[in-house]
Amino acid sequence: MGDCLLLTGPVRALKAQFPKFRITVLVEPQFADCFDANPDVDEVLTAPHKLSFASRLLVRRFDAIVNLHGGPTSLLYSCLAWGKRVGVEHYKVAALYHGVVPRPAPDTHTVESTMALMGWLGLESDEPPKLRYELHPKEAARMQQKLRGRPYAVIHPGAVLETKRWSAPQYGELARRLAARGFTIVLTAGAGEQAWVSETAREVEGTVILLGLSIPELAELIRGARLYIGNDSGPMHLAAAVGTPIIAIWGSSDSRRWRPWNVEHRVVQNPFECNPCPGYRCLVADSPLCIESVTVEQVDRTVDELLSK
Repeated sequence: MGDCLLLTGPVRALKAQFPKFRITVLVEPQFADCFDANPDVDEVLTAPHKLSFASRLLVRRFDAIVNLHGGPTSLLYSCLAWGKRVGVEHYKVAALYHGVVPRPAPDTHTVESTMALMGWLGLESDEPPKLRYELHPKEAARMQQKLRGRPYAVIHPGAVLETKRWSAPQYGELARRLAARGFTIVLTAGAGEQAWVSETAREVEGTVILLGLSIPELAELIRGARLYIGNDSGPMHLAAAVGTPIIAIWGSSDSRRWRPWNVEHRVVQNPFECNPCPGYRCLVADSPLCIESVTVEQVDRTVDELLSK
C-alpha cells in the first residue's frame, strides 16, 4: 500500500510534463484502490491469478516498461509484455533489461529515488511532488456523518512487523491524553489487527472503532482528522496523500527512506546503532528495543509541538 501511494507523486510529475503519456500501473489486487479516481493514471492492472494474467500480458505492448520493484514476479511480468524494459543496476538478472539506471543512494527517500529514475527517462522537475489521493465525496459524507462534526484524531496502532509496532497499552495512554485535549479518538485497523485496537480502546471511553474500511473510506476518514498517529505503515502514507498532519512512531525501518512525504509531520524515533534493519525480527535482543524505547511522554510532547504549529 505504501509503495503504491508513494508512486502517486512521481506519476503526477511525469504526467504534468508529458500529458499525452498513457500511464498503466500494475499492482496487487488489494491495493488497486490506491489509484482510484487518480487522473494521472489511465489504467490499473491487477493480477488476481498469475497464470491467467500472464497470458493477458503476452498480447500487450508498451513504449516503456518500468520495473520499480526488482523482484522475480515483477521481472516476469516485465518480460511477458512487449516493450523496452527499464530497471535499476542492482536488480537481479539486470541483463534482461534494455536499460538500467544507477542505484540510488541508501539514504534517499523512496519518492526521490523514483524521481531520479524517471529523470533518466527524461523527466525534468525540481519541485518535490506531493502524493495524491483524490476526494471521494460519498465516502467523505459517510465519515462526516459518523463523527458528527466532532474534532477527532485517527490512531492506527497496527503494523505488519513487530519491530514496527508500538504497544497497544502505550497507544491507549496516548489516546487518553488526546481525549483530555478534547479530541474524539478514532481507531482503525487492517485485517488481523483487531486485537490491538480492542486493547487500545480500553483506556478511553467513547472511542470510535472503525474496522473493515475500504481505502477510499479510510482516506476520507483521515482527511477529516486533525491528526493522524501510527507506525510506519501504508495508512501513514495515505495520511500524507490527503494532507493530514502525521505523528509517525518509528522502529526498525529506515525513516530517511520511508518517512511521510511532503506533509506536515514528526517522526518519533530513538537512535540505535543497528537501525535500520530488515525488521523481520530483532537481531540484537529478544524483543525490538528500538520501537519499545519510544515513550508516551516523547510522543505526547511531539503532539503538542505539531498541534501548536
